[in-house]
Amino acid sequence: MYTELGVARLKTGEPIRLGAVEAPDAEWAPRLRALLGHKPPVYLYHIERSLLEPLDDLETLYYVGDVDGVPVTVAMVAGGHGAGIFGHVYTVPAWRQRGASGLLHEALAADVRSRGYRALSLGTNPDGHARRIYEAIGFHQVVPGSGDMIWRADGQPGPGPGVITVGPARWGDWGWVSESSCAPIEAGEELPRSTLLRVRAAGHVESAYVEAMRGGADLHVLRVGAAAVGWAALLRGPAAAVGAAALEWYARPGYRAEAARLLSGLEWPDQPVVCALAGGPGYRAEGLAAHGFREVGRWPRWWDVGRGREDAVVWARA
Repeated sequence: MYTELGVARLKTGEPIRLGAVEAPDAEWAPRLRALLGHKPPVYLYHIERSLLEPLDDLETLYYVGDVDGVPVTVAMVAGGHGAGIFGHVYTVPAWRQRGASGLLHEALAADVRSRGYRALSLGTNPDGHARRIYEAIGFHQVVPGSGDMIWRADGQPGPGPGVITVGPARWGDWGWVSESSCAPIEAGEELPRSTLLRVRAAGHVESAYVEAMRGGADLHVLRVGAAAVGWAALLRGPAAAVGAAALEWYARPGYRAEAARLLSGLEWPDQPVVCALAGGPGYRAEGLAAHGFREVGRWPRWWDVGRGREDAVVWARA
């Protein structure tokens, strides 16, 4: 479904129509494929799926600027329940340097607010021109000097109140998983936050979540209402060489008293499970001990999570 958001003028005088396409949309699908066909395969997987069919509770919006009916600039927001991923920003080369992308971003920022979004996260070159465009519509760096950026409608992190539940990951959890992974790092926090989602400390989650959903990882999510505030992943393949599965899990500050429920929701395989942590005693070590794990050793100077080289503390469940 296409929704017109207004008409503006480029720096060179041409009128540009701005709008939002809510996928799936058969009429717009060919034009969006043409605009975004250069994206890497992992992104094309989500793009193609979103254009063909609904992805459970995920909302995928393609914001488009067209001149005389020809799309010249695009950006995407994919999310649900008030949090989303902002990405796939692209302008046709012949139409660059005319202000098209900036005009589209302004319309996008207003539209996501009207749709109830509270948080958007993205990744960009921290030294690039695009970062300044994002800052102009309210994004800020998750960590100074980082290319990971986040926008929050009310300036405050985190979801609102709600019932706490645990369940298998859904496409619609994508935006809140990323918002949670951008939460500030606590002193002494057990890191990395996620090897599966490639977040060493604080940062946004984009392609790795698509890979997890495409690959069918045993990924469970801790939710407050509909907002994901933690996750656990049981990976049966990566550690097969040592005859074990691998576990990782994380809960954002404020929800760690409930974090062990993630482990209770997993189906443990008929093989050992290993989990490696950095940092001192905390909720993850306590949760592992409560679910039959024990500390079996250390890998010296294994992790580099931004605090200097740290040992990995290895836990195992027979």
